[in-house]
Amino acid sequence: MKKFIYAISAFAVIFAVGCSKDEVENPAPEYDIVVNMEKPSFGDDTRAARTSWENGDVVYINFNADISTAEKYLTLTYNAGTWAPNWVGTTAADIVAVGNGTLTAGYTNGTFGTNYPMYMSNLQYLYCRTNEAGCVMVCENGKYTVSGNTITLDITMVPKCAQVTVKGLQVEDNWTLKCSCLVQVRGFSLGAATIGTANGEENGSLAGFANADGVSFYGYNSGSSPEDIIFTLTNGEKTYTRTFTSKVLTNGMAIIMNGPSTSGAWEEVAE
Repeated sequence: MKKFIYAISAFAVIFAVGCSKDEVENPAPEYDIVVNMEKPSFGDDTRAARTSWENGDVVYINFNADISTAEKYLTLTYNAGTWAPNWVGTTAADIVAVGNGTLTAGYTNGTFGTNYPMYMSNLQYLYCRTNEAGCVMVCENGKYTVSGNTITLDITMVPKCAQVTVKGLQVEDNWTLKCSCLVQVRGFSLGAATIGTANGEENGSLAGFANADGVSFYGYNSGSSPEDIIFTLTNGEKTYTRTFTSKVLTNGMAIIMNGPSTSGAWEEVAE
């Protein structure tokens, strides 16, 4: 009986060594992700508007409209000129198995809230926190191609909001902005039927984000074109207003102006 047991044990060792050898000789293939993506400007005549990616920016990718209740997407995180991929609920091998296909993509510089976890889990709707709603860009007609073990992503991000930059402000001073033709843009959705933006409250304040020139605010124009565009700028201690006459501010455009400290066009509102 002992000899029989030893024989079985020896066979098991040989079998295990054989499996291990196969695993070494046939490792899971590695895939390269090539990202072709530029960040668009907010209008050709607004060169000072933020047009570069910043470290920590994240773009969410959905492939082949493969989205329902499952978590299946790719995130790309920017750092020093490169994009680091992270697969969620799917793998590069799954994409390669399908072959060439389509993709949608979304980006926001706001911080995602946790009020809608059932939606956030599958990119159906990604909402920002109310006080951190910001810039939103989406890619509706992206493509990817597969060649061997290389997946090439062709992504063109399009702003779904307008940008207002006030020069000379400090983001640490907690400035917010209201605009008569813009509402908050709270996030985005990436799905088979809906690709676009989720809007916040109609009269909600726009949060400020640091810009090389000052502070930038992002809002969504749902089609309103008032004769006068009125801006109200406040940080809880001081409030200023400024009016533009016969000015157009639509999604994808920007206004860049000097702040109250260097421009007399702002009027301080008495408390």
